[in-house]
Amino acid sequence: MKRSYLITLAAVIALASPAFADKTQVFPVRPEEGTFCESDLQAEVKKVKGIKKFTFDKTKLQLAVTSANGLPDQVVLDAIKRARARCSSNADMATMVAPENYSKDADVVLLSKKGESIGSLKKHLVPGKYTVFDVYADWCGPCHLVDKKLRQIMATRSDIAVRKLNLVDFNAPLVKDIGPRIRGLPYVVVFDPKGKRTDIMGANLDRIAAALAAR
Repeated sequence: MKRSYLITLAAVIALASPAFADKTQVFPVRPEEGTFCESDLQAEVKKVKGIKKFTFDKTKLQLAVTSANGLPDQVVLDAIKRARARCSSNADMATMVAPENYSKDADVVLLSKKGESIGSLKKHLVPGKYTVFDVYADWCGPCHLVDKKLRQIMATRSDIAVRKLNLVDFNAPLVKDIGPRIRGLPYVVVFDPKGKRTDIMGANLDRIAAALAAR
């Protein structure tokens, strides 16, 4: 009798205990609130215990997090804050080592100052040259590293034209001009003199150099 009572009591306690179901919440990650780099965000979110999966919508700048119910929102917000701090540090370092100017004869034009549309990229190609569309944003730390690499290459090359595109954010009209493959920054599009297109996402400096060396 006593054993049966204990089993029944244990069952009642189990039923009365709160069952935490998974929940998905969306957190805004706006660049105007501070420096932001996607790679740093992913690294910090992965460290958070209790998060089962997450996705980042680059067009809406929203972080969707699925976690066990009971995980405080502040834990995720703190991860976003840490990611901003990491990115800001990287951006400051990149700015300090970047050259001040392109070489005097460099073919460089700022096509989009605030994310405005420029139409088809092909209509901006420079005949006989590699045309590089450097898509960046002021809040993107690794974009400074790409800019530095392009300056170094162009210091000894006259067959390259760089067209700078300031995306500002992923809601800008410019995104449609670049195409659906853009999912983060830095983003570089290289057209060789024959018109072959190469898309490079991230600060992949070796790939950029290789695309500009292709014959």
